[in-house]
Amino acid sequence: MASDVTKMTRLVKIVSLLRQNVYPNHKTVEKALRSLDAAGVYNVSQKTIQRDVQYLRDMYAAPIAFDNGRRGYYLTDPEWKFEVPNLEADEMRAVTLGARLAETIMPEPVASEIQSAADALLCENPTGLDVNASLIALVAKGARIPVKPEIFQEVFTAWQSRRGLSVKYCKGMTGRETRYILEPHVLSFYDGLWYVKAIIVSENGETLPERTIRTLALNRFQFAAIYPGKFTLDMRLVQEVNEGNLFNFPVVEEVVLRFIDYAIPYSRENYESELIEEQADGSLLVTIYDVPDFKIINLVLNEGGAVQVVSPAELADKVVEKAERVMKMNRFKENKNNA
Repeated sequence: MASDVTKMTRLVKIVSLLRQNVYPNHKTVEKALRSLDAAGVYNVSQKTIQRDVQYLRDMYAAPIAFDNGRRGYYLTDPEWKFEVPNLEADEMRAVTLGARLAETIMPEPVASEIQSAADALLCENPTGLDVNASLIALVAKGARIPVKPEIFQEVFTAWQSRRGLSVKYCKGMTGRETRYILEPHVLSFYDGLWYVKAIIVSENGETLPERTIRTLALNRFQFAAIYPGKFTLDMRLVQEVNEGNLFNFPVVEEVVLRFIDYAIPYSRENYESELIEEQADGSLLVTIYDVPDFKIINLVLNEGGAVQVVSPAELADKVVEKAERVMKMNRFKENKNNA
């Protein structure tokens, strides 16, 4: 029985990675399995993964092919469904959210439960959603700005079943309420908040003439309801998010920051030790990879001189430009008050 469970875990994880469009191979599958059990129960050989892939093809008609260029497997038909057999009640309660979406906000042991749950969901087991309402509420409330559970569940259901949504959305800058009909292609958790990357069909009752893609924060949804009709998943949007482009912000490949004074504890708390290099003067150099430029700019400005961009120079120039704009605006207000 244990071997059957282990095999099913492998199959579910493989399909999960295929659904994420990350071109899994033996190494990536083994790494993903090891994250579930550090004790090594899921150490597998390349032959085992090959047999698992063939088993999925033979028993479940899985349309799996191998891409030589990317050195990994992929689904030739993204609409294919993997019907996970004979799940127990405890497993079905866990089948709710992708681990990537939830693990960053949940304490243990809930995070591990959701980690396992993700794979069954991404394999698109069609049952179990209603009985998971309490777990959905837990995840929705776990965000930095909570989302109403009933709104989260409606968005989640539409995302999972590829149905349209009718929503009322409060824009952050103006506070103005906007009505959208949209297709929720990607549901993602980023920096403590839930987002949906969507194709907007209509805005305030007017059909948009061109394809419009927007990333919307779920905490700004005032209302959400399933809209009639279905859409075909746009794998390009999925790939964008998988590659870290949820917002399509400019990303800097490598940033080196110097932390001094009161910012030093912050650096130790937020960055891995292997990224930190101690300097003779007591400062710390921290190397960060693949980070949106706005996050670094905001960090440097927020720390008020305790964080410096060492490289690249173009990013340091952007920080100076932003600081000068802030100074100019505040001086203008000061001069206006004196007048």
